This record gives sequence, structure tokens and C-alpha cells, in this order.
Amino acid sequence: MKHRLLTAVLILMLLCFPLSALAEGVDPVVITDAAGLVAMAQQPDGDFVLDADIDMSGVNWVPFAFSGSFDGAGHTLYNLTLSQAGDETRITYDGRHRGYHTEFAALFSSVSGTVQNLNLLNVKADLSTDQPFFLAGIAGFLAKGTITNCSVSGRLKIATTAMQCGAGGIVGFGRGRIEGCTVNAEITIVAVNPEVKCEEYLGGILANGYADVENCTITLAGYTSVHGYVHNGGIVGLSDINPENKRYFGFVRGCSVDAVISFFENVEDRRAYCRAYVGENQNDDLTIAGNETVRFESKESKDFSRILLPDPTDNPVYDSVVTPPLCTTLGYTTYTNPKTGYSYTDDYTAPAHTPGDWQVVTPATYESEGLQRQYCVECGILLAEEAIPPLVAATTCTLSESSVRLKLRDTMQLTANVLPEDTSDKNVSWTSSDESVVRVDANGLVTAVGKGTAAINCKSGDGFASDACEVEVDQTTGQWITRYVLFGWIWDN
Repeated sequence: MKHRLLTAVLILMLLCFPLSALAEGVDPVVITDAAGLVAMAQQPDGDFVLDADIDMSGVNWVPFAFSGSFDGAGHTLYNLTLSQAGDETRITYDGRHRGYHTEFAALFSSVSGTVQNLNLLNVKADLSTDQPFFLAGIAGFLAKGTITNCSVSGRLKIATTAMQCGAGGIVGFGRGRIEGCTVNAEITIVAVNPEVKCEEYLGGILANGYADVENCTITLAGYTSVHGYVHNGGIVGLSDINPENKRYFGFVRGCSVDAVISFFENVEDRRAYCRAYVGENQNDDLTIAGNETVRFESKESKDFSRILLPDPTDNPVYDSVVTPPLCTTLGYTTYTNPKTGYSYTDDYTAPAHTPGDWQVVTPATYESEGLQRQYCVECGILLAEEAIPPLVAATTCTLSESSVRLKLRDTMQLTANVLPEDTSDKNVSWTSSDESVVRVDANGLVTAVGKGTAAINCKSGDGFASDACEVEVDQTTGQWITRYVLFGWIWDN
């Protein structure tokens, strides 16, 4: 009876306690390298958090549909190259609500979950396509997802021969919420197939759709060359609800725009939508309020023969200046065309400390090891610490000669061999037992100066080993006659 009662109580507890509450305690997957980012595609509905800035150079990034949560925790992905579309396609709509099966390139091909606190630095794309396509920094397609407190900086370019094309700093196409994001981007769209009247969309935040955009900051240099219809906006290119939604009370508010958009629209029924906030608004229930224009320039060209590009030079040659990384800041290279003055930054490198000389904290002795440390010369942070091995004492000091006979005023070179080979102190010192007979210099050069016998002593620098050479000095007959008969006392003085 007791077992039945206990079972019933457990079942009742499970029914009353929602399974979602059990799942709330699951920690997000921590990502610290590019391999971890790539592996996210195997669990696109999972929860992830960045724990490091990551260099994406050389990573073959394939965008994927993301429905989980991704918290950048303020970290940066830098040098990301968008070189291909993701595997998914979705229906996107033009201003007349015609649908297109569309491909997407961005960090994620689509986002139906949340992405927050993430920085993309030096994201790059230079794509060509014959398919309807949207290009962006964070999400190609926003499927009722949320993107908050993210930043995108880089250069995005797409060339198309299709009927539909767009590029946005944060999102390409879709619906959801984009809040507190920052964009500093150069966006170029080329759609110059004369056989196709392309519907083109460019937005500092959103290219096309009806996402809610709030409190974003945009710095944009836009270039669109279109045989068709342009929809260019400092914040949103085209704001339009999808055909299945009759009304949507959305907003674009509280944003700051600093944008220059150069474009041409080569079509007979010219419309040329290019505005500071929303290029074209087809949503009567959209609130556009509280936005600030730092600068907005709409530069329309009537020369359809020349593609509008950030650097109009054919085959430009760039000068490069490397800014090395500092302790907490990335390094980068600035490329400048001296003919036009156009410049851009690329090739970001990780922060790096500048190692100083090793500093001895505790000197090693013959009985115990010592300690040395290395600090950054810029910020003073401790970079490394290592032990200094105990000193190695000399065990033997052997001279090249043990005894010699010299004539007066002769010289001879003595050498010393100190063992073991790794003896810490390789120096030796030389002395003469009687400098009236022989003298020795600091290099072991012996000079006979008087008749007699003396010892040349050699001692290892650490004092643990020594050796001696006995030197007997004699005179030749000629020296004796010269000294004592011809010169006598003059010699001695």
C-alpha cells in the first residue's frame, strides 16, 4: 500500500511540475574557438554562449538555420568571410507581393531564436548569383526572431542576374525584432542584367520586410547599380507586410543614421526610392518616429554604363599600413588607394602583449633553484614565470701544462679546461706565486721576468676547482753576460 501511495505522489509531482522547468537548469554550450562555432550547425536549436573573441580567417563558413539562443557575451568574431549561401531556401516577397524561392548568406541563413551581445568585425562578402538572394551580417532571413545589442562592421557586396536581391547590415529579409544594434558597413549591390528588371533592396539594418527596429546606430556607405527598381534606406530598404498578413503595427524608431547612398536605377518607370530611414514604406501601420539624421546623402547617377563601386579605379593598387595589436586591442592593416583616397581595413590580428626582458626575482644558488618572471612592457601584466635551475659547480680545472722551463723574458700561453661542460661559471682567475720570477695576465699569458722557480695558479670562477703549473726560469749565457757584466746595476734598475 505504501509503495502504491509513493508512486502516485511521484506521478502527481511530475504532472504538476512542467518539463520546461526541468530544462531551464541546463547550461548553455560554451564556445571558445571556430570549431565550436561550426559545430553549432549540428544543434541549431541549442543554447550557446561565447567565451572568447575568435578569428574566423580561413574558416569555410556555411550559414545554417538557427532557432536556439546565442549570447556573444560582448565577444567578437572577426575576419568572417561569407563565401556561400546556406542550404535552406525560403519565400521572400517583392513590393508587389510576388514570391521568390530565395537563398541567403549571413552568419546564420535564418534566425527564429535569439542572437544577442555579439560583435562581427570585418565581415566580408563578394558574391555572384543568378538566384534570388539576400545578404546580411547576422541573419539572411529573420523568422520572427530577435537580434539585440549586436554590431556588424565590414564590407558586403553581391552581384546578381536574378529578379530579386537585397543586402542589409543586420538582416536581409523578414520579420521579428532588431534592437540596440550598431552597423558600420559598406554595402554594394550590382544588378545590371538588362534582360531582368531586378527588385533591389538595401538597408543599413534591414533590406526588406517588416521587422521592428529600435535604438540602432547606422553608419553606411551604400552603392547600388540596378537595371530595375531600387529601394534604399538608411535603416530599412522596403517595409512591407507579407501577403498573408493584412496589417502589422510595427515601428522604426529611436535610430541614428549617418549614410551616403550612391545609386542608379535604369528603368523606364523610374521610382528611385532612397531615403534616410525607410526607402519605401508600404505598411500604413508602421510608426517611424524619434530617429536622428546625422547625415544622409542620396547620390543618383544617370550614367548607367559605369558600375558604382566604393573605389571606382580599374585595377586599383593599394598602399598598406600595419597597425600592430596592443595588449587589449586588435591589430589590423589599412589599405589605401593613393589615386582616389579610398581606404579600408582588413586582416585583423588578435591582441598581443609585448614581452620584456626576464627579471630575476630569486637568484639561483649552488644549493637551490631560483625564480624569474617576464612582464609586458606596455601594461606590466605578468606574462610568464619559470624556475632558474640550480648553479652547476666546477669539479675540475686542468691546465694545458703541469710544469715548464722558460728562458728569461720568454712567454708562454696556458689554457684551462673547466669541467663539467655545463659549469655555471666559465671564468677562471690566474695568479703567480712569485711575480719576481713569472707573471701572468688575465688570459693566462705567462712571462718569465727573473731567474728562479714559481707556480702559476688557476682557479675556477666559482672557487670549487683549481690547478697549478710549475715554471722554472733560467738565463742564457748571453743574457747573463749582458745583465751582470756589461750593464751591471743599470739592468737591475
